[in-house]
Amino acid sequence: MSLPQTQDLWPLFPFFFVGMWLVVSASISRDGWRSFAERYPASSRPTGHAYVSPRTRFAGFYARYGNIVRVIFTEDGVHFSVLFLFRPFHPPFLVPWHSVKRVEKKRVFFFERYQLDIEDAAGEIHVILPLSVEHDLFRYKKAA
Repeated sequence: MSLPQTQDLWPLFPFFFVGMWLVVSASISRDGWRSFAERYPASSRPTGHAYVSPRTRFAGFYARYGNIVRVIFTEDGVHFSVLFLFRPFHPPFLVPWHSVKRVEKKRVFFFERYQLDIEDAAGEIHVILPLSVEHDLFRYKKAA
């Protein structure tokens, strides 16, 4: 009985890749996303414009997301979700406005952006958003 050759293992690569994708996704979600999703579950996607965050970071070291987090502003709070391929272990959630501790216009490299800092018992989220959020952000934040 001989050992399998390398070329015989290629059909298993997609299963290995998907398995690793799921393991990494699960471990990253445990570093912040999960606590917010458990505390503030969102039953459905709200209507409104979805903005893509160039950078979203949770308090944990590994939970850093680039260009995959979608943010929608509503009267009740800030809705978070991720793009379809990253959805496993990342259910959407809706953080209430009282958890948004700071909204600040900042210069990030050569661009001006808004930074939202969210803090409460579930943890911390630091979200960078494009200037195009300004109208929706302040319309809903003032209404809250």
